[in-house]
Amino acid sequence: MNFVSPTNAEELFGDAFFGAAAIEQAFGASIPEPLPPIPFSADVLQETAAQGWMLVYRTPTLAGVPFTIAAASERFPELFDARFLRQVGYQLKDEWGILLEPLAHTETPRAGWALVTKRVLPATRNRSYHEQTQILERWSEPWRKQGLVASRRLAVEAVYDCILAFRSRGERLLEREWDWSASSTLDGGYLNVGGFTPQGLQIFSYSAAVRHGALGICPQLTVAA
Repeated sequence: MNFVSPTNAEELFGDAFFGAAAIEQAFGASIPEPLPPIPFSADVLQETAAQGWMLVYRTPTLAGVPFTIAAASERFPELFDARFLRQVGYQLKDEWGILLEPLAHTETPRAGWALVTKRVLPATRNRSYHEQTQILERWSEPWRKQGLVASRRLAVEAVYDCILAFRSRGERLLEREWDWSASSTLDGGYLNVGGFTPQGLQIFSYSAAVRHGALGICPQLTVAA
């Protein structure tokens, strides 16, 4: 496969291209260049760009520091809704907050390029977690035939993408939606990220049976190993 250069990819995606320059602008830290080649075909890039997707490079560390939800909330407190960081409670626990979860201090983005939808997939709204997964499986079939993997993001990847887009482009992703992630909590809930209003990003954990009209999946595409 002929790789598409970052310059050509940026021409395709415009402000929806998030490479080294956007990362440095958003996080104030440079990353080693050149970045790995963009692993998607020109046809896939053209199709997803036309549909309004974003092309993101993620790194698990910035300036030698792991990028975790806890580290991000400490570095950018104004971008998180402080009401929901600690001791807020939810359906499975009377007292819960994302910063009380061990994975908030350990989970980091998976390194590499990803194609991501900016909005949740409409068919996954108002569905249980497992129903969403089944819908994602059916939706992803055309992509699988091209050697691509369609999946949920990790919660920390959704946080990374939201901060990256806001601090480099001034764009609020997931302002009125929540992306139900692949990250599970100690008691078996699944983290969702969204509600990114001027009050800040919200992170909740729901049991798999929960459903509501603003909760869905922002699918991402990566290349099969």
